[in-house]
Amino acid sequence: MVTEEITGIDILQLEDATKVLWKIGIYAETGMGCVGPVVLVDPADHEKAIEALRKANYF
Repeated sequence: MVTEEITGIDILQLEDATKVLWKIGIYAETGMGCVGPVVLVDPADHEKAIEALRKANYF
């Protein structure tokens, strides 16, 4: 279940960020949270997803 939010990614890069995660086997969805655009992932994948997005320069 994708319930963990990752914030701080520009809305224009949101779809590309999701594809980065898909390529490494992490299921992710995009959405709008209380603070703006978010990438949603499974709680078990949260830390790995953040690390992958940092390496891909989304933060």
